[in-house]
Amino acid sequence: MELLELEANDIRVVGIHGRDGIGKTTLANIIYDQICLRFDACSFLAEIEQTTEQPGVVRYLQTMLIFDILKKEYEVASAFKRVRYLKEIFRNMKVLIVLDDVESESLLKEFVGAKLDWFGPGSRIIVTSKEGRVFQDFAARGLAHIYDVIPMDVNLAFNILWQHATEEINVNLAFNILWQHATELRSYVKIAIEIVKAAKGLPLLLKVFGYFLNGKGLKDWVEFKNLTQQFHEDPQKILRIFYDALDQQQKLMYLDIACFPPDVDYGIASCMLHHYVYPHDKMKVLHERCLITVKKRKIVMHSMLRFLARKIIREGFHDPGTGVGWYLPAIAQDTNEGKKETNHLNTEEAGYDIPPNTTFLSLGDANIGGHFADALLNVRWLHWQGCPRDAINIHLEKNENLVILDLSWSKVTESWEGWKRIKMERLKVLNLTGCVDLLDTPSFSCCPNLELLILERCSRFVHLDPSINDLKLLVTLNLKFCSELSMLPVEMAGMNALKELLIDGTSIRELPESIGKLVRLQILSATNCFSLARIPGSVCGLEALSELAMDDGKFLELPESLGNLRELRRLSLRSCRGLGKLPEFNSIWEDFFGYSLEELDISGTGILRLPDSTKKLRRLRVLKMDSCFLREFPDYIGDLISLEEITFSGAGVWRESSPPVFRDYIFSKN
Repeated sequence: MELLELEANDIRVVGIHGRDGIGKTTLANIIYDQICLRFDACSFLAEIEQTTEQPGVVRYLQTMLIFDILKKEYEVASAFKRVRYLKEIFRNMKVLIVLDDVESESLLKEFVGAKLDWFGPGSRIIVTSKEGRVFQDFAARGLAHIYDVIPMDVNLAFNILWQHATEEINVNLAFNILWQHATELRSYVKIAIEIVKAAKGLPLLLKVFGYFLNGKGLKDWVEFKNLTQQFHEDPQKILRIFYDALDQQQKLMYLDIACFPPDVDYGIASCMLHHYVYPHDKMKVLHERCLITVKKRKIVMHSMLRFLARKIIREGFHDPGTGVGWYLPAIAQDTNEGKKETNHLNTEEAGYDIPPNTTFLSLGDANIGGHFADALLNVRWLHWQGCPRDAINIHLEKNENLVILDLSWSKVTESWEGWKRIKMERLKVLNLTGCVDLLDTPSFSCCPNLELLILERCSRFVHLDPSINDLKLLVTLNLKFCSELSMLPVEMAGMNALKELLIDGTSIRELPESIGKLVRLQILSATNCFSLARIPGSVCGLEALSELAMDDGKFLELPESLGNLRELRRLSLRSCRGLGKLPEFNSIWEDFFGYSLEELDISGTGILRLPDSTKKLRRLRVLKMDSCFLREFPDYIGDLISLEEITFSGAGVWRESSPPVFRDYIFSKN
């Protein structure tokens, strides 16, 4: 924080430098969350080094950066135009940008320029890297400050290892046992100290070590200590121990996930892993052993663990008679590294090699040559970010296995020839994020088993093909930030499996009546829909609805029966300035289950008083009333026994002259 010096008006880079596993990205995340509200706009680009392995991806990362800052798409067809846009658009904005895992100075300059003059006064760029030379040029000119992340203190490292190694032990029971077996306890502590030394202060290793030792006896601790001392100079060999401890199916899943794009969406990855027996159980094991983490609906794998997995794959995987067939997830590799770069790489001309039996194929903006038809038969996930508009040589007509098609940030349109050349009968995921040339969708008759449709950030998109109503297995429809989209299909009842409808940042004016027939809908998110003027009464028939967010809506009232939704846990109406009152919470299920609402946000609305039935919301944890016009503070607040957070900054003047009184136990929860 001292190096950032947020009060200063200059523009600066702060580099977070340290070895793999030391906690650079974790630190950047924490700082980002703490300071992001102090900037005009923010962007966090994760695992850049991993992402830019594909040809042409820098352009799309720049496009994502522009979108994060402006919340709308800009066409940036050439390198010159991209730089010009960055300079002209950002130079008057105070922005916060995090560039995670940048390992070359030239790549850093692709995002911030050579002179650091693309951004407005007070802007801060946080960069994580294990290569100190990335910052040398900027630091020499006084434009960068470097924070070296040092290994953690031995005592803290010991506490982390011990905490994870004894997590499941009841504290009181543990003390009784250890009191009686003090000698044995000293043995465990002595061994733990040696293991901590082998971890060299790396948080990742300490957590993985701890979970590995949890529940094991003294003999296992001794054996593990010996292994760590044997391999202490090579963390990869230590991590290999945890891989070897997995069963065959867990190993396969770990290797699969390592080849997926960084921070992959949990729902997308699940579609790729559905062939495993009890896949969620196996994913849980990987999570418990710290080989993956799941946060904000993303599956995250540390770069050290990803590197280990790809090394194992390169060395060759041998299946010793388990009967489990191995298939290779792979990224298309350029076999002519010295060849002059072209704008639209053809795999035949550029010398690309697609290994046989490939199931995951990542192409960047390369084109697929005709003679690869047989090599593509087993592809289950085609990750083709930046697919060129003229990619007509694609040969996937015979592929019976394609489950995920990711064409995000590409130039495809509704009339793209590829729609006719790709067999999509088994397709479960279609990702068209950031396809700015897409005005309409193709017919969905070719993909009847679609479960996840993502059209996020398609800024020119205006129309959904009516055949979408035939997608009876569709679970998620993501239309976020399709800023030109002004209406949903009139008939939606056919999508009876839909659980998530995300229309944030669209120009939709009203929700169709048929939305009430989506009986399984759990999340309806319509924030930043500034034109949304009507909420139909049929919404009150969504009995499974658990989250309803309509921030910044233009509507003046809500359906009276909205308070009857017995599964509703979160209701957010932030900045709905025309809204004058809330409906009563009068669920007929109150006597059986109580009200389920846990979070209510009416900040920035015109609501003058909370309904009397608010006092019945015994599960309410969060109540936000910032900048609203409540005429009196509810005197029953202390009766809301689950309440943990109340905010009412900038609210109107209370009728009473004295401040509101809170019960002591409310204070005890902060």
